[in-house]
Amino acid sequence: MKEFLESIIRTGNYKLTEMEERIYKLYAMGKLNEADVPELLDMAAEYADDEKQIDVAAILADLEKRIEVLESAGVVVWKQGMVTAKGQTVLYDIIKEGTLRYCRYDGGRASTSLSPGKIDGWVILASAGGEVTHTVQKDENGNIILVPVVTEPTEE
Repeated sequence: MKEFLESIIRTGNYKLTEMEERIYKLYAMGKLNEADVPELLDMAAEYADDEKQIDVAAILADLEKRIEVLESAGVVVWKQGMVTAKGQTVLYDIIKEGTLRYCRYDGGRASTSLSPGKIDGWVILASAGGEVTHTVQKDENGNIILVPVVTEPTEE
């Protein structure tokens, strides 16, 4: 049985926690002796493929909790077909870089169902209720660009 487990371990095609459970179960069933257990556990840790150790379900659960917290605060992730009211803040990956930014519609309409940046009037905020940091505009090629807002120092 030890040789069989060693051949599986050498492939690296397993989750380390599951392999450790198998080793302990086989020991409890009397199919491995006490001296084999630490050797197989060390070997399993050494050959474990890091990419196989990701728990996708746990990652998704964590993301769902984080989105729920954001949405309960009144900020939602913009979705296709969503109607955004003037002054409403949404989260959106405005320049398609993988980062959600706080976007607020301050345009001339009462609301819009167009995605942030499709029409004039969208701005980027520092936080959900924070100050405007950028305006959303398009360059000469029609690509969305973020233009920093420069505040003039006030004289006292």
